[in-house]
Amino acid sequence: MKTQSTPTINHLSAIIKFDKLSNNSRFIGKISEDLTSGLNLTIVKKIENQFKPIGRTFVFILSESHLAIHTWPEFNTIHIDLLSCSNTSIDSFNKVLTMSLANYKILEYKSELHKI
Repeated sequence: MKTQSTPTINHLSAIIKFDKLSNNSRFIGKISEDLTSGLNLTIVKKIENQFKPIGRTFVFILSESHLAIHTWPEFNTIHIDLLSCSNTSIDSFNKVLTMSLANYKILEYKSELHKI
């Protein structure tokens, strides 16, 4: 139910399969920094969890909502989930991600935008 008194929420997501996935904090940190700066979003807090034996989840609380990045190293795959009350387009999201990942061989890339 959307009325004048409720915000529009943009839900952008991407699932990306790499030839080889780097599962370190710096790699995910670069993606999150590129996304937030490229889309004019502000990180308020970062939470990171290392799963055993492998895999990581990063959650960034944003002034505009939140960003979550999950890794599946055994599948060379990451999932990016961004919710934002700012007017972020799928084209901008894809452009920033493509630039951020330009040095990596990507086997599959899927993204979606849902307005709530």
